[in-house]
Formats: sequence, C-alpha cells, structure tokens
Amino acid sequence: MTRRWITGVMTVLVALALALPLAARVDKSKDAKSAASASMDLLSPATLAGKQLKAASYAVKVDESKVSFLQNGKVVAEAPVTWKDSSTKAQYSSIVTDGNQIREIHFGGKTRYVEVSQ
Repeated sequence: MTRRWITGVMTVLVALALALPLAARVDKSKDAKSAASASMDLLSPATLAGKQLKAASYAVKVDESKVSFLQNGKVVAEAPVTWKDSSTKAQYSSIVTDGNQIREIHFGGKTRYVEVSQ
C-alpha cells in the first residue's frame, strides 16, 4: 500500500512540475496598460500621419508604440503614438482632431490615452 501511495504522490509531483512553466508564461497581449482597441466613427475626413481617412467607421487598435486604423480587417493607416495619463476616465471612446489632423485617441473607461506623433 505504501508503494502505491508513493507512486501516486510522485505522479502528482511530476504533473505539477510539467504544468508549472505553462502557468508562469506571460501573455503580453493582455497588458491593459499599453494596448487598447475600439470601434470608432470619423464624422468628417481626417489625416493620420499624412494618410487621408474618409468619414467612416474604423476599428482602432493601439499597442505600445503605434495606432492602426482598420476597415474590413485591413490596415488603412498607421502612426506612432505616445501613451499619456489623464486624471479622469474617458466616458466614451473618441478621436481628438486639430483642424483635420488626428492628435489624440481616448478609450472609454480608461485613464490612459494616446497622443499621435506627427
């Protein structure tokens, strides 16, 4: 009986040792501080890093260093960005323009936003 018990304990320990690397793996795609995405509407034409965007709905994705505007799964414009901190959470996702140039992108429910580098 002790032999079975030792075999059972050893089996559990080996299984835990094999599972440990999987549990310790870091998934960078879930880093909420430096990544965001939202569906946003441009109500009038705008420019992003020299690329003219039509008034339309876009999927906006931001990672640590760049923003991408997508339509039908295809990237139509990209630009480098800098993450900034705000003192309050944005009530909704929005695009801030200066003239027709996109300057900032805020994401609903988040205090961090991006400033577009021109």
